[in-house]
Amino acid sequence: MNNRRKIRTRRGALLAAIVVLAVACGLLIGRSGGGPGRLLPAGGGVEGTFDPLAYAPAREREFEAAAAAGLSHVIYAKSPGGVLAAARRTAAFRPAIEAAARTGPIDADTLEAIVMLESSGRPDVVAGTDPSAAAGLTQIVAQTGTGLLGMRIDLPASRRLGARIAAATPGAAAVLRARRARVDQRFDPAAALAATERYLTIARGVFGRDDLAVESYHMGIGNLETAIRRYAGGGSTDPVKDVVARGDLTYARLYVDSTPLVHPAAYAWLAALGDDSATYLWRVGAAREVMRLYRTDPAGLARQAALQTAAASAELALRPPGTTPVLADAGAVAAAARAGGLVGLPASAPKLGLAGDPRLLLAPDALAAALYMAGAVRGIAPASAPLELTAGTRGADELVAASRASGGRADRDALHATGYAFDVARSYATPAEALALQFILDRLQALGVIAWERHARIIHVVAGPRASLVRGVLGRAGSSGSG
Repeated sequence: MNNRRKIRTRRGALLAAIVVLAVACGLLIGRSGGGPGRLLPAGGGVEGTFDPLAYAPAREREFEAAAAAGLSHVIYAKSPGGVLAAARRTAAFRPAIEAAARTGPIDADTLEAIVMLESSGRPDVVAGTDPSAAAGLTQIVAQTGTGLLGMRIDLPASRRLGARIAAATPGAAAVLRARRARVDQRFDPAAALAATERYLTIARGVFGRDDLAVESYHMGIGNLETAIRRYAGGGSTDPVKDVVARGDLTYARLYVDSTPLVHPAAYAWLAALGDDSATYLWRVGAAREVMRLYRTDPAGLARQAALQTAAASAELALRPPGTTPVLADAGAVAAAARAGGLVGLPASAPKLGLAGDPRLLLAPDALAAALYMAGAVRGIAPASAPLELTAGTRGADELVAASRASGGRADRDALHATGYAFDVARSYATPAEALALQFILDRLQALGVIAWERHARIIHVVAGPRASLVRGVLGRAGSSGSG
């Protein structure tokens, strides 16, 4: 739990600077002067522009589910002992979770997901080396616990007992932990869960919505209120819950509809917070799905865990082995191109901000994702050089040799033999271009469209099934040949 005032990160400040640049260049929606249907990724799809991922109220559930799935990799990859062990530890607290949920506005499944996300079901964990930081089952900061939630927290005593616990035998440590839970209620699971529901009750009163209350658990009430007021504009001094109600403002709308080009003030604030604050609600959703699978389909959870941890990104969860045909050699690649399963860059690609060898081939959905990324970078940072594709589809038999010959500009990932993987050069004309690419990578991952990972000289991208949502970009780019 992080309810302290956050220090803006360097990356966040630079992202905010991109917003200023976009405004200065007149790129904001309504000021661009583009013709009907002009492609502008991250432009909101309003006033004559085309953005297939623009927010719309009818897509609310779709975006929520996609974001939870798109941001689930970190839970599988970083849960202590693995996600199955973390789910098992968390499930052990279900009776206490259900009891706490009866006293507050947030249901037991969501509260359980917060426990999974915050501590992986470890009631004694401390974020860092000192218990003044977030601690306990729901990771409550000491200052928040005493100042807002009325918890009993004797920090000097908690520190002394923590040091003794670290040096004690298992039997003695159990006695000391029980003593610490009495002087620092964050280490008492029942007290911590009740305090979390008290926080969520307070936040629910401030914002008038459950989703905003949950998001504020990590972001902080004040920071979320600032983002909402920046999104709404107009300098209203009305209570923030009235601003939320008047604008029918959900967190999905705030997140998806805030970009460097649309609602830039809200986006700049969310980006500057750092530490993944803006994606907390989606990661709670991912943890909730993990716990659902743990109870209803443990074998399915184990399969998902194997896919999520077999690569440095969620690429194998998007394109599981055995579900996508693998092209064995150059002949199979050529046959796929003749059949339309692979296409080359359109002649208009450089004008759209995308460059690469004209012989490079990709599945249509993957090419559409690359064009969407390039359009976003060009729209946000107009001084950008074209985004350079350095690798596309190859036969499985030549992946290793091609990677070795590339000098680090292509990896040997097996998904290059399916048509859905491509590599992008980490070579930028300006810092703004690099940060614009970072924005669109993060946004497409959060919307479940791609998975990506960073190498020394390239960004490796895999387009998932939801890349079909941006396939209309190909029609806007003009027909693409087979290369």
